[in-house]
Amino acid sequence: MGQADVNVNLWLKDTKRFADLFNAILFQGKAVILPENLHPSPETTAVSLQDAQGKNVVKKQYRDIIMNWQDQAVLMLLAVESQTAIHYAAPLKVMLYDSMEYAEQVRVKWKERPPRLSSAEFLSRFQKNDKLIPVITLIFYYGTEEWDGPLELHQMFDLGTEKKHAELMKKYPPNYHINLVDVRRLKNLESFQSDLQIIFGMLQCSQDKYALRTYVASHKDYFQKLDLETYHALAAFLNSRQLMEINVEKEEKEELDMCKALEDIYNDGVQDGMEQGRRSGIAEGEAHGKELGIASQKKEVALQMQKLGYPLDAIAAVLMESLDSVHKILAVVG
Repeated sequence: MGQADVNVNLWLKDTKRFADLFNAILFQGKAVILPENLHPSPETTAVSLQDAQGKNVVKKQYRDIIMNWQDQAVLMLLAVESQTAIHYAAPLKVMLYDSMEYAEQVRVKWKERPPRLSSAEFLSRFQKNDKLIPVITLIFYYGTEEWDGPLELHQMFDLGTEKKHAELMKKYPPNYHINLVDVRRLKNLESFQSDLQIIFGMLQCSQDKYALRTYVASHKDYFQKLDLETYHALAAFLNSRQLMEINVEKEEKEELDMCKALEDIYNDGVQDGMEQGRRSGIAEGEAHGKELGIASQKKEVALQMQKLGYPLDAIAAVLMESLDSVHKILAVVG
């Protein structure tokens, strides 16, 4: 697991966020899963298998996040697998993880077996009235590219060109679906009741520096008071080298201001303006190039915010300019 996934998983392990994620995806935002009914489950599962030589080999799998959900008499296992890159064998991966969870349940039940069993139960290592706990796994995908991998096991098969063969293969080999949560392209963000709504909204505009800066400014009450886990998760979500390199641990603050940190991303555009000025043969040098870059940047931000219906005082706040200056900028843009 990469460092980015570690930070994202630590952030998602918060029971309020975890419950909100599953409630939005499974129950359209209804508060069916309550945080107090969630309890961490062992993230490592192992099964003992025989290899070609007949020797026992232990296979281990490591879950990103898995929790027990106990709702009165109903017990389920809810799991999340984080993906920052497309996984073209995702259905097989999830099927293996879930199968090992079920195999572990069978192993535990067998250890607690009563002294008297039927021959069929002994052969099965599973009693007639035994039941398994269902497992629901979400693929939490936050990569920038649109997911183009398979969403079910059947999509990984080569069914050939013969129609009768294709129908046969679809009918008899069991299928296995994945539950993909592509957070950068989710609809109905209002289904989320926690800060997931704000973060997912940010991710959906994060590929555009100007839109990102505008979005953060419009939610500054949240982004100016981040806890350490959220700050690290945001750095991973944005894949920002500047944000990751800031050693926030040394600041010894309970709340962190990401609005200020994101200025580094905005200033990248200023540097681009300087380079553009030099390439255009501006004789005044770097100082004038920087001024040109800033002015050009502010024009684009102002125009975008105006098109989105933001009032002039909001535009002025984002650009850190007076209302008169904003009027002049928009007059030049127009």
